[in-house]
Amino acid sequence: MPRFAPTAVVIVGLAVAAFAAPPGESTGVADDSHAAVPGEPLIDPEVFRPVLVPEGSLISRGIRVGESEAYYRVLDHARRVDPVTLRRAAERFLRSRQMMSKSAAIRSLPVEKFPVFVDLYENVRRPKVYLGKPITLRGHLRKLVEMPAGENPHGIETLYEAWLFTSDSQQHPTVLVMTSVPEGLLEEVRRLKAANRPVLVNGVSGSGFFFKMYGYPAADAYRFAPLVLGGQLEWSPLRTGNIDRSLPVLLAAGLFVFGLPIGWFVWKNRSEDRQKRMQRVPETPESFAWVVDDGEKPVAGGGEPDEMTEEI
Repeated sequence: MPRFAPTAVVIVGLAVAAFAAPPGESTGVADDSHAAVPGEPLIDPEVFRPVLVPEGSLISRGIRVGESEAYYRVLDHARRVDPVTLRRAAERFLRSRQMMSKSAAIRSLPVEKFPVFVDLYENVRRPKVYLGKPITLRGHLRKLVEMPAGENPHGIETLYEAWLFTSDSQQHPTVLVMTSVPEGLLEEVRRLKAANRPVLVNGVSGSGFFFKMYGYPAADAYRFAPLVLGGQLEWSPLRTGNIDRSLPVLLAAGLFVFGLPIGWFVWKNRSEDRQKRMQRVPETPESFAWVVDDGEKPVAGGGEPDEMTEEI
């Protein structure tokens, strides 16, 4: 398990703060726990009942025995839903969350920029807001584990645990358990590991159903991450060929933009210096004879050169 930066906000602290908030205190987004999302790939809410611990929260360490049936049932449902349908349902739900924000700045963001991680954490005391809802998260991947699914009645053989870090999660992950991953992404992760390089892959996204707060052991204590169960993990790698072709153009444009005024400034200064030198030429005497008073002999360098003086 990765160790996170000590200066980052600790997940346990976020969870404790959220649970410690008074029942009537608003978290900045209105509760839409009973709002229906049109076109949502429905899962019977009763499926998620075993996830709730007696205190009514979603936080527990790992997957409990009583949750395993719901766990596999949600994964089976997620892999059978059309990925486009799931993404659109997640977009509708997250848009509804976004429009309920008290912040005009958040409401004006594109839906893909909505801080899902923050909003989810602010509502951990109200499980029904996110429990079982479709969401999409985008960010960079730091961990990908291929593992046997274990015995289950749905014929799922392999699962992939992806640790995704979004722009609003600081150094804290969202754990996505998916039933399939692009082969190219698996190869990229293997390549990085074989080269003893840290796993860090940009352009990764995943859509699925929020299941619970997943407890995992860190270096100092147990921490908690949102657990999302989904079907297909998505990867949009950067096209390095396009970057290589555009880099010389960008460099040339930068040199032109910054070099043009600098070149003009240097040329102007040299031109002015040349003009000043030209103006001083007529004022320069042909010889450096000193002016002397009448009756005195000129000092060295004055008067007519004699036979012993060699002109340079």
